[in-house]
Amino acid sequence: MENAAFASGAGMAVFPVQAYPGGTMRVLAVEEDPACLTALTEMLQRHGYQVTAKASPEEGLRALQENLEGFDLVMTVVRTQGPGIDGFEFLKHAAQRYPVILFSGVEPAETKMRGMLEGACAFLTKPLRDKEVRDVWQHVVARRRLNAASGADARGSNVVVVRQDETVAKKRGLDDSGEGGSDGRTAKKNRLNSWSEAELHAAFVKAVEQLRGTEGN
Repeated sequence: MENAAFASGAGMAVFPVQAYPGGTMRVLAVEEDPACLTALTEMLQRHGYQVTAKASPEEGLRALQENLEGFDLVMTVVRTQGPGIDGFEFLKHAAQRYPVILFSGVEPAETKMRGMLEGACAFLTKPLRDKEVRDVWQHVVARRRLNAASGADARGSNVVVVRQDETVAKKRGLDDSGEGGSDGRTAKKNRLNSWSEAELHAAFVKAVEQLRGTEGN
């Protein structure tokens, strides 16, 4: 019988993940329901991911702390029944270093917005589909491209948002300042530094979407 939280991929073609520097892409998968965790793990492995499965956000956080360089992407359930932290609390720690995909049952728009504003790169609704799981590598590649374009550390976040916004402006035909001259660059930098965390994250999401649109052309 098909798992209620994860759609079956039986009979579907296997699409290996895009070639990734350093070898197989490593995913930390966190889900409280044992059956759902097994299904997610099998789906990821079928598409070529190396998976570390944990049964709670608290266990997931411990895994990150014990091996900071051991993962490329985090997928975590949002709502939990057991003791300890939930997916949102886990997100606060994990998003500082990794792209994080949240997933849950049907949630109101406010909950999804909260996840994105707090640093998630995507919010998926159960049942997760095979194609969604297959393509999670795109979030890692998008984040690495943003960091590479900005010259920031590969695990950086806020600096990437600011500098990517400038990169997007250049693609639209603007000069470095958007207003001309070194004074213009200083003014723009001051405005960016005054942005709130929510505004910075919104700029990041917009930049990622623009990159995806370019890839699809």
